Amino acid sequence: MGEHFEALCIRVPKVYDWVRRQVILPQIFTNDASLFDEEALEDLGHDVEVEVILTDSKGHPVDVSDEEALDHVIELVPQGGRKPKKIVLPDGEIVILHEVKLSISGFYKIKLINLGGHHRYSDVESSVIPWKIHQTFYLCAPEGTEPVVHLDSFEGTDGSIRLSDIHLQQLSFDLVLGLSVQIEKDVKIEVEGSFCYPRPEVISTSGFSPIEYPPQCEAIFPGRPYRDSDESDFESDFESDFD
Repeated sequence: MGEHFEALCIRVPKVYDWVRRQVILPQIFTNDASLFDEEALEDLGHDVEVEVILTDSKGHPVDVSDEEALDHVIELVPQGGRKPKKIVLPDGEIVILHEVKLSISGFYKIKLINLGGHHRYSDVESSVIPWKIHQTFYLCAPEGTEPVVHLDSFEGTDGSIRLSDIHLQQLSFDLVLGLSVQIEKDVKIEVEGSFCYPRPEVISTSGFSPIEYPPQCEAIFPGRPYRDSDESDFESDFESDFD
């Protein structure tokens, strides 16, 4: 812990608004020969479970918290900027929010799990499948802010599958996405705090020099709020070398 507190100027993302939304995206594949290897389907049993795996663009499994969980988040800004809209809150208060249209995309794979267990292939994975959704949100999103989207959850509901020999006749299920949408902008704020240091390790840490931070110019920074008249008075105290 730090020994004393001082005024610190830090840069942080300020959150202007934050909502969560669940989106259901139906998926239907009919007579799609490119989805699975036909030889693997031939040895698949009749007792099959469908599992959906979130991946990156190359088909590597990723967690919803990974940066690669979403491929692209694009705001579709109309000409003239975000449209304001009056929204009536449950208590009757009227607020002005902004229409934020987002295109959100990513990738996943389907795994067919053979529950019989006596066939040559225990499970079969599909090729990489892209997904994309378009959603409209009404948020406090003044000019200069940006949408930041994260996945809270990603799963597939129990679907239905119909196989005929080595052909996939039909596969259907729903993708259920949990979205977290924030409106942010980096701002500089002044806080009272102290520098932190690493705790001692349980084992010996001999050989490391102590951590030292550059001293702060406390006499002049962080500054203090001033009026326009204050700025002119301050500048007049300096002599010009260009007269």
